[in-house]
Amino acid sequence: MNILNLLVSWYLIAPSGINQSVESHPIHVSICELRYNEANSSFQVSLKIFIDDLEVAIKKEGYPPLGLGSGTDNEDTQTYLASYLDKYFYIDIDGKKLTPHLEGKEVSEDFLAVWCYLDFTATVSRGQKCTITNRVLLDMYSDQRNIMDIRMSKTQSTHTIFDPFDNSWSYTF
Repeated sequence: MNILNLLVSWYLIAPSGINQSVESHPIHVSICELRYNEANSSFQVSLKIFIDDLEVAIKKEGYPPLGLGSGTDNEDTQTYLASYLDKYFYIDIDGKKLTPHLEGKEVSEDFLAVWCYLDFTATVSRGQKCTITNRVLLDMYSDQRNIMDIRMSKTQSTHTIFDPFDNSWSYTF
C-alpha cells in the first residue's frame, strides 16, 4: 500500500463515529482529485475539506459562519466558499491564472467534511506549462497536508502532498 492510500484510508476511517470538537481534531488534511478533461477542455476538481477547519478559515477571511452540515447554510455560502477557494486553490497556464467556477458542494455522509466541486475551463496545447497551487488551510495549521491525485492525461497520473513549504506542482503538456 503506498503512502497516499495509507493516508487516505486513515483519513476516511479515523473520524468515523467520533463526536469531535475543534480542540480534539486529530489530523489536518484535505483530499483533492484533479482531472484534465480533454473533451470538455477543462480541469475538474473535487476537494474534500473538514468542515470545522474550513469554518475557522472562512472566519479568518472575515466572512460569517457558513453553517455547512447544519441544514441551514448561510444564504451566501456559495459566494464565500468560491471566494476562499479562488484565493487558496488555483491553476495557471503559462503564468495566466484560470478562473474557477464552483459547480457545487455536498456534505459528507458523516457530516465532518464537505466536497467542493470546481471547474476551470482551459484549452491547452503542447508545450504549455500548467501550475497547480493548493494552499487550502495551509496558513491555518502547521501540520496541514493537502493530498492530491492529479491526472493530466490518460497516461499521466501522479500523487502529491502539499504542505506549507511545498504547495504547488507543475506539468508541461
